[in-house]
Amino acid sequence: MTRQFAGTFIVAVTPLNANQTLDAESYQSLMKYYLAANVNGLTVLGESAERDLLTEGERQRILQLTFESIGAKLPIVVGSGNESLQATIQASVNAQDLGASAVMIPPPRRLKTRPDVPNEEAVFEYFSSVGDAIEIPIVIQDFPQNDRPKMSASLISRLSREISNAKYLKLEDPPTPLKLTRIREAAGESLKIFSAFYGRESYWDLVHGAVGIMTSSPTPEYLVAMYESFIAGDLKKALGIYLDTLPLIHFCSELGLAVRKEVLVRRRVIRTSRMKLQDRELEATQKEELAQVLSWVENRVMLSAGVSSLRF
Repeated sequence: MTRQFAGTFIVAVTPLNANQTLDAESYQSLMKYYLAANVNGLTVLGESAERDLLTEGERQRILQLTFESIGAKLPIVVGSGNESLQATIQASVNAQDLGASAVMIPPPRRLKTRPDVPNEEAVFEYFSSVGDAIEIPIVIQDFPQNDRPKMSASLISRLSREISNAKYLKLEDPPTPLKLTRIREAAGESLKIFSAFYGRESYWDLVHGAVGIMTSSPTPEYLVAMYESFIAGDLKKALGIYLDTLPLIHFCSELGLAVRKEVLVRRRVIRTSRMKLQDRELEATQKEELAQVLSWVENRVMLSAGVSSLRF
């Protein structure tokens, strides 16, 4: 029987060398960092991995390093979505053969009748074809901000009802608490929903029935502490951690992946904050401002919740 996923799943970033190639040593350090934070699962080759900008060799090396470092310690979700159905099936089958616990797939950008309007039947057929090709669960990624089709609650519900292994959703279509409630009303308890979208609404998503959080946080110990406090019934502590970390979450959502990499550099987890697209890297003044925000958040969460910042 396939185990149920819940809790804090961190979406891994891709550390790069100064020449913008995969830094394997930093990636292994990153895996140790996530394990030290006591996360419940790991997602690799998602949007935050700069997946579409990686070479095929880098993608395969990331998978190799992940399974070597994590093994059976945690469930591993592999991003396998492509614009091509056949490429998606091939990547999904490969992930399954490597031992992945699930694959994460968004609807292709091409499956729209006009901007933001999906061809719902085509989206269904796409996911159905992938579901027929593999046995492991599918995490449906609902992320229309990245120029992908905007999926309705009824479409997501249909995917979960009619495709036997489409049993998880990574929800990134704000306002997420409202959409989460509508999806749960349509799909029932069989579809397990993860909060995402930088953790911007993570506490409120849990209140509305999310089973966990799946996002690329550079401070995973705070998400773990918030989730564990919530599950234990200490809602005051969970809400406090959420509110205290909002300044950093805001920074991440405004300036994206570069912020997460810079935090990991400052915590001595990875060596550089290089991006595949150099124009998306932080400027010196932004790094200085981030340092102030990070210091405030770390001190605040330690004082209010007793959660120490995780540093290597």
